Amino acid sequence: MTKPLNGHVLSAALDTLVTRPLNQADDAALVSAAKAVWYSDSNLESEITAFLNRHTDDVEVRRAGYLLERFTRFTCLSDLRVSETLNVLELFAHSTSRQVATLQAVTPLRRRRDELAVSWGLSEGLGLKAQTLMPFQTRHYEAEQRAMFS
Repeated sequence: MTKPLNGHVLSAALDTLVTRPLNQADDAALVSAAKAVWYSDSNLESEITAFLNRHTDDVEVRRAGYLLERFTRFTCLSDLRVSETLNVLELFAHSTSRQVATLQAVTPLRRRRDELAVSWGLSEGLGLKAQTLMPFQTRHYEAEQRAMFS
């Protein structure tokens, strides 16, 4: 994983994650990015501004936006941090436009798409890589992290 620039752990992790398809994401970078959103008190606006200043590739920006929004869907995130994250996603509006996913007929389970990824204009999502994050979003782990940062 890339070394954080100026203490920007999230943006450094995103730098690593957006360079290849998300279903091939680097596990360490994925965990680092998720924990930075879920448990740190880092300034998300500063982190995302730093990231967007370094990335102009549309697919990379879409991947980062998708990841941030995906992180908000885990229950370990506080309501305040969800709100902060969703507000920061507004910064992506200036860099890329989201696609509106059209409703599809019921598709077989094996052919289902990640609708959030589709809404970001991506043909890939995290897929099974999301399982990498499961040990870090349990109530026990969350309590440990909150105690460390309190």
